[in-house]
Amino acid sequence: LGVRLLHRSHAGSAPTDIGHRVLDKARQMLRLERGLLDVAADGPGLSGQVRVACFRSVGTHLLPHALAALAQEYPAIRVDIDDGCEERDDVTRAVREGRAEIGIAHLPVGEEFVVLPYLHDAYVFVAPAALPLTAPVSWQQFDGLDFISLNCSGAAAILERCRGAGFRAEAARSFANDSSIAAMVGRGLAYSILPRLATFPLPEEVRIADLPLPARRNLALIALPATLRTPAAQTVARFIGARRIIEQSKVYRAGVVGLD
Repeated sequence: LGVRLLHRSHAGSAPTDIGHRVLDKARQMLRLERGLLDVAADGPGLSGQVRVACFRSVGTHLLPHALAALAQEYPAIRVDIDDGCEERDDVTRAVREGRAEIGIAHLPVGEEFVVLPYLHDAYVFVAPAALPLTAPVSWQQFDGLDFISLNCSGAAAILERCRGAGFRAEAARSFANDSSIAAMVGRGLAYSILPRLATFPLPEEVRIADLPLPARRNLALIALPATLRTPAAQTVARFIGARRIIEQSKVYRAGVVGLD
């Protein structure tokens, strides 16, 4: 290299300042080499089973793109989807109890999980299409119409924020399933506040409007640290979170979700 890397003395040898810097770079190159070898080892022959817990809307509108791309490159990895999670805690509990290797969860979650950024959407008013609304939409424009609440902790937290901003309506009824709420709203019987992704595609008899306050829902990939160190789980998480794959989805192209 043309520079002195070591100080030599009767006591032995020690790196010079430039020697320490060269040593750090050499270690980085060795780590990179190991990483490249790991990637090469995880080729098309990689196999295993990975279970994913998520909300119905994620399983419907986002995961098919990721699973199709994964199957082309890693056909021996089997992915099983549990998209029956209605409550935020359903996802975290499935991962914590070992019923899923990966969860797609509504943040925040417990500190025991590895959290990988995924995407976000917004909570919106969901109202009958025939209801006249004037922008900016206010709480008062829904006076006289029943309010239906989504029975989950994430929606409850947003509802508390809305109440702090002047929302006074009490829920006439509640549902655990967002599809049931959309059906009730479509009949002109009520309005609700739901995550935008849960309303897609929007039925003709339903309209949405922005809330009077920002209400963002952040979704992330979560896993226990030991689980995420397995090659199959790492690979599945990489495909689910791949920006190029998410951008192919209708919900992204329609502006329903944004990337984190």
